[in-house]
Amino acid sequence: MRKLKTKRRGVSVVISSLLILAITIVGAVMISNMISASSISSISQTSRAEVASNALILSAYDTRDGTTLSSISSLNNEFDAVLCTDTCNSLSRDDIPANGGTDFIVLQLRNKNLFQVSINHIQINGVTHNWDSQTGGVVFNANFDDTSGKYPGAGKYSILPASNVSLEQHSIQNVEGGDEVRIVIKLNDNIQPDIGLGDSIHVLVNLGTSQPAEFLILAGDTR
Repeated sequence: MRKLKTKRRGVSVVISSLLILAITIVGAVMISNMISASSISSISQTSRAEVASNALILSAYDTRDGTTLSSISSLNNEFDAVLCTDTCNSLSRDDIPANGGTDFIVLQLRNKNLFQVSINHIQINGVTHNWDSQTGGVVFNANFDDTSGKYPGAGKYSILPASNVSLEQHSIQNVEGGDEVRIVIKLNDNIQPDIGLGDSIHVLVNLGTSQPAEFLILAGDTR
């Protein structure tokens, strides 16, 4: 009888050890899976932000101190050998450049992503320019002073199709995958000093992610 009890006690110890080992392995696997899933999610979000910004291409731009920017007949800057920002009269900054308002620049962007992106805001030389919601669905016209959305106000931008077939400004800030648009920016009078022709313009297009699209262009140039 004593030998039998000893054998049973030995079997119980082995079973207990195996159970503890199994529980330890299962726990380790679960923790490993949780960490892996978290890492994959983080990497996926980071790569999506990088992909979105890297696939936003500056296909053309017009920063001339001239007329008919980006082939739009009403889009003109004042001939004063500068892109006026800081020295423009603050009372008339929203007016067209011929009447003392800030000057325009145009960026033509192509979204090479398969998915749409949303342009949150655009920084020009470190100064933020927001979307002018009043321009949504309004036909662009900068022939006369107008604050009802026919063109963006100072420190704001609007979105136009890449072609002049339609000059109706986009009603939302999204750019569909594979689409190309023109961003008409009326320069913020907080940019100091005025942007001289030949000066570099640092552009950051914020897509609502940690990774903006970044471009460097010349004032007074076109491409």
